[in-house]
Amino acid sequence: MIKFVGLLVLCFSSLSIAQPKNQFNQFFNGFDSLSANFEQSVYDDNNNLIASNQGEIQFKRPQQLIWHTQTPNDQILLLNNNELWLIDNELEQASLQHIVELKQTPLYWLLNRPNQLVKTPQYTYSENQIDWYTTDQVNQLRFGFQKDALKGLSLTNELGQIIHIDFSEAIINPSLSADIFTLDLGPNFDVIR
Repeated sequence: MIKFVGLLVLCFSSLSIAQPKNQFNQFFNGFDSLSANFEQSVYDDNNNLIASNQGEIQFKRPQQLIWHTQTPNDQILLLNNNELWLIDNELEQASLQHIVELKQTPLYWLLNRPNQLVKTPQYTYSENQIDWYTTDQVNQLRFGFQKDALKGLSLTNELGQIIHIDFSEAIINPSLSADIFTLDLGPNFDVIR
């Protein structure tokens, strides 16, 4: 009987080891804030590069995010709770965006913990040592993980363009002041609400 119980425990433990871990859940449950550099590339439906930019991202749960594109244009996407602003520093213009449905954007997946999501992305394939997890959305949003860290995002937009975002120099749980997520514009800015 003892041998049988030992064999049963061994079988169940080997089954749990054989199941792949969910890197998406582990990563997004593991922090409250994050900062990273990014490089974004946009390809047409023939896989030709049509645009690229670089910048940095900072976000803090529950709903605070700065997506700062520094090159080729200085623009910021600023989310502070329920206000989403698009800020063009070169044109000195800020416009309040309508948040129709965050669930249809990558922001929804970045800002929420997996246990708050209705359905989490599932592992679909590995390529170039990156494990990809895909949502069941129409835009085929994919999250790429390398060594348990978020390496990139990929999605197809409504124009059929493929957008790849590669992350680097990520810092988990940096100390981010709430002040950086406050809209702070110069006196010459045009504000469109």
